[in-house]
Amino acid sequence: MAMVDQYLALSHELLRSPFLLLMLLIGVFELSVWLRNRTGQPLINPTLVTTVVVIGVLMLFDIDWASFEKASNYITFWLQPVVVCLAVPLYIQWQKIKAQWLPVIVSQIIGSAVGIVTGVGLVRVLGGSDQSAVATAAKSVTMPIAIEVTTVLGGVVGIAAATVLIAGVVGQVMGVWILHRFGLKLPMGMGLSLGSASHALGTVRSMQLGARYVAYATLGLILNGVLTAFLAPVLVPRLIP
Repeated sequence: MAMVDQYLALSHELLRSPFLLLMLLIGVFELSVWLRNRTGQPLINPTLVTTVVVIGVLMLFDIDWASFEKASNYITFWLQPVVVCLAVPLYIQWQKIKAQWLPVIVSQIIGSAVGIVTGVGLVRVLGGSDQSAVATAAKSVTMPIAIEVTTVLGGVVGIAAATVLIAGVVGQVMGVWILHRFGLKLPMGMGLSLGSASHALGTVRSMQLGARYVAYATLGLILNGVLTAFLAPVLVPRLIP
């Protein structure tokens, strides 16, 4: 009996190992990519599948957040240079983008405002609390900006993180399909829409379309993040008196 207890204790300790949790993250993500490529099924979204599986494993084996955070820090570290790499296609296409600065700026201001209003408005229509509504204001920007905006406005950070993930996954899975239904096929319209509505995950989806799409998606990602940081503190108090 003592040996069984020791074995269970050792197994539990191993499952908390940052190395094993990191391998779990990478393994599930790579397996999801392989399955999607083999089946052609867009619903097998690697980000969504990995999130669901990892949450399930953490809950099943009662692994605390601190243990998982040690593993995820390795991913976070390497994401920083990857984000910088997104500037390369933007730099290559910069001369063409610069000539279109007016429609780009106007569309991004409207897009940022619509993202804030629709998020807050939908929660209020569905009867959610004010804190929940505030947490959806920055759903279309990257996680660090969304958390900062939500904290400043007094929303629930956990809900904000979930809405950012949902906005990204939905845009990644259905964004191109929806845009095609509305007749958008050019790099400028599609790229800006994917980047501004679904942040980094939308930008990743644009990589499957071509370099010009990536350039505009990166621009949408950046501009929507900056504009939301300025517009949300102005618009949200008016939407939630």
